[in-house]
Amino acid sequence: MIAVRLWARLLRATGPRATDVLSAIAFAFATAALLAVLGGVNAFRVRLETGAVDEANGVFILTLAFVAAALLLPAVWTLAQAAVRLAIARRDDRLAALRLAGATRGQVTAMAVLDAVAQALVGVLVGAMLALAVTPGIARIEFQGMPFTVAELLPPAWVWLAAGGAVITIALVAALASLRRVHVTPLGVAQRAGSKRLSLWRIAGFAAVIAVYIAISVLNLIPVELSISIALISIVVLSYALIGPLIIQGVAWLVAKGARRPATLLAARRVVDDPRGAFNIVGAMAIAVMAGGFASLAPAMAMGDDPMSVDTATGAALTIAIAAVLGAVLAGIAQSAKVLDQRREHQAMHKLGVDLSVMRGAIVRQVALPLVVAVGGAAAMALLLILPSIVLWIGNPDSVITWALLVLGAVVVTLGATACALPLVRRVATEDVPA
Repeated sequence: MIAVRLWARLLRATGPRATDVLSAIAFAFATAALLAVLGGVNAFRVRLETGAVDEANGVFILTLAFVAAALLLPAVWTLAQAAVRLAIARRDDRLAALRLAGATRGQVTAMAVLDAVAQALVGVLVGAMLALAVTPGIARIEFQGMPFTVAELLPPAWVWLAAGGAVITIALVAALASLRRVHVTPLGVAQRAGSKRLSLWRIAGFAAVIAVYIAISVLNLIPVELSISIALISIVVLSYALIGPLIIQGVAWLVAKGARRPATLLAARRVVDDPRGAFNIVGAMAIAVMAGGFASLAPAMAMGDDPMSVDTATGAALTIAIAAVLGAVLAGIAQSAKVLDQRREHQAMHKLGVDLSVMRGAIVRQVALPLVVAVGGAAAMALLLILPSIVLWIGNPDSVITWALLVLGAVVVTLGATACALPLVRRVATEDVPA
């Protein structure tokens, strides 16, 4: 009860800050995206169970819906984690001060949990309303020769409760993880632990997956059913998360070696120091781009006449669009969190005479570098793996052009969202007190 009273008093004294609002927005988008994906899965399930579509077609599309959900869930997880991290910079100083004043570890933990859960709860409620608002628009999209209905896209109540509970649980886990520095000592916020180096086993794991894919899908050494092929492609796409951070780290190291501008050097060094964090921001979008590359081949193989292949391409485009929105929100939120988390570094650079334009340029490049590398690598990997069938694109390039335009649009939107963090640079660098 003491922790609850302390948290309530601090909340009344400080009021909601910009970081709290941004955290709630991130939770809202994570919840809305999760509910939208689950709504699509529910619609295909209802059509299959009611016999509204052919059984073979219904099973195939439902399988692809589950694949799309699996591709987007990491983005939802990362976005919810970023929402909690956004408030860490401010909360750690406040909680450390309370520890110095005599607050117990349990009281500090309870206050942090209340802070994160309150933001998540607001975000979940706003996200649920946002999901309801966009459902009529999603209902206009045609799949399986007919548009959705609003009733199909609204899962049962227990699904909504489970989705909200999942987002709040992520917030709870992330909040507890963020307390490690404060729990070490009351001065734990000053500690900066280096990240672990990436292991080369990632290359071996990715190579093994690619070898199995080539043996089964390209060389046809092991005949398999369509569902097995879809599962294998999904594994290949998801395995890109193994090699992605290594590629980003390697390219960033080369960029840092040849950098001629301070902003480029600063951004590259930050990416080299935290390649996992850099990939987490753009990973979901890169994975969606690779999946879209595979799916864009379906209409070409059917010469555009097969409704199932058209549904495949439409689903891929929708997956990339959702991933782009999540990636853009994640980029803005994550970079805002980084600016606040590195406030001492920005203040020190400002006192040393570093221009604010250099700091802002580093923020943009810190997203642009992993974004271009991860998304470009994913697109190149998709093209390489479907190379034996690439000649089919000549006769029906529409889906390929759509895929390329979606990829370009996703990159532009993400870079644009990064601008949300730029105003914080001046505030953090020029203030004498932490943001």
